[in-house]
Amino acid sequence: MTQVPHPRKKKARKPGPALPPPRASLRVLVRLAPHDVGMFRFLLEAYDNLAYFTVLDAREALLSVVYSPHQEDAARRALEDIGGRLPLRCEPWPLPRLDEKMAEAISAVPPR
Repeated sequence: MTQVPHPRKKKARKPGPALPPPRASLRVLVRLAPHDVGMFRFLLEAYDNLAYFTVLDAREALLSVVYSPHQEDAARRALEDIGGRLPLRCEPWPLPRLDEKMAEAISAVPPR
């Protein structure tokens, strides 16, 4: 009887250096048909907490999709992939200065 050699175990990867925490999340507006919001939710959840969304206007199916700046490329690719399955339109978040001011205000608050 011939013995089959066991495959070598791969060495565990060392984690890379930790990224600094982002000052604020990034957002994008997504418009789609109201009946597609549920499917959008399931498709976005398939990307394992890459982003989350809030419905800004249910009648218009206007969504605010929020994600980490560290994950911007992956979030954009996910939205492109979802856009290949559902008709949707991504638009830039209209209030970037407000987000910056909110981030400054939050960072100015002393921890408890």
